[in-house]
Amino acid sequence: MRAADPHACDRAPSRPQVLSPRSRGREVGGTLAGMELSLLGPSGVFSSADAARLGLDRHALSRLCRAGSLLRLSRGWFVVVSGKLPTGEELHRLTATALGRQFRARALLSHHSLLLCRGLPTYRADLATVHLTSGVDGAVELPDGGRRRRSVTARRPGLVIHRPVAGIRLQARDPRDLRPAAIPVAHAIVQAGLLGGPESALVPADAALRQGLTTPDRLSRAAAVFGKHTGIGPVRSALAHADGRHESPGESRTAFLLRLLGFSLEPQFVVAVEGRSYRADFRIVGTRVLVEFDGAAKYSDAGSGVLFEEKRREDALRRAGWVLVRLVWADLAHPDRVRDRILAALALAA
Repeated sequence: MRAADPHACDRAPSRPQVLSPRSRGREVGGTLAGMELSLLGPSGVFSSADAARLGLDRHALSRLCRAGSLLRLSRGWFVVVSGKLPTGEELHRLTATALGRQFRARALLSHHSLLLCRGLPTYRADLATVHLTSGVDGAVELPDGGRRRRSVTARRPGLVIHRPVAGIRLQARDPRDLRPAAIPVAHAIVQAGLLGGPESALVPADAALRQGLTTPDRLSRAAAVFGKHTGIGPVRSALAHADGRHESPGESRTAFLLRLLGFSLEPQFVVAVEGRSYRADFRIVGTRVLVEFDGAAKYSDAGSGVLFEEKRREDALRRAGWVLVRLVWADLAHPDRVRDRILAALALAA
């Protein structure tokens, strides 16, 4: 039996109650300061029961919410607010922490909720819904020796608790450890792919490999665990090409698309020209065609010196006979356009 990973996120479903931010961060009505409240749970996430130990009842919590010192994440769960109200991925992480604690005797953080809590990138993740996986057996022994199935799943707006995964069960933990339990990262990557498609698995898989949070063998074994699930074939196929050398979600998606189009790639290919070494995101294997993915943020804060250096690099590569193809996010939505550009580059480099 494989032990569940106890180290869930320390930060990430119902929609939160967003209230006025006035007086945020101050004491309200003589209650405890935000710093003391933040000690009640990981990342300042705590329950009304936690607050009751410090003498705060629901009326005091409501006053703090109205003052903007607290944000209600889910029924009976709050987070201390410092600065701007959390939104997007950060709000999801906090809500996942709250619900992971609420159901800690029954379920583990999983799917993209666990990936976001670990700081991994996601693709096509539904940030409005926290996903957990049951960590208890779904059968009950009856006095006559029989077995009765019991419901270990749940589905409501903002929360899904999935059926147990083979080999993953909740383990006994120190009651002082308030962090939610978590499914292994490799399993969560496969689960994300089953929800959102192969790219939803590949994007976090590449990042997890790069950060040392998983290995190719763990990914392969996790995919085998979900071998009978609908949609596992494309996910398994994509994960066979997971590569920690891909340095961004854009590179992961570019590699996925180029492989689908039939091109073989060498990631992070180093070219030496005019006494200097340049590294391209990809080379089309056996050719003098280089492919670069340019995210929107790459040049947003770049000064003229950076842009000039990039142009000098590109000119040097062209003088040495290399053909460079640059792709951006919008190109990835038009595979035919990408194919035509790569084929034109191959013809030019021949």
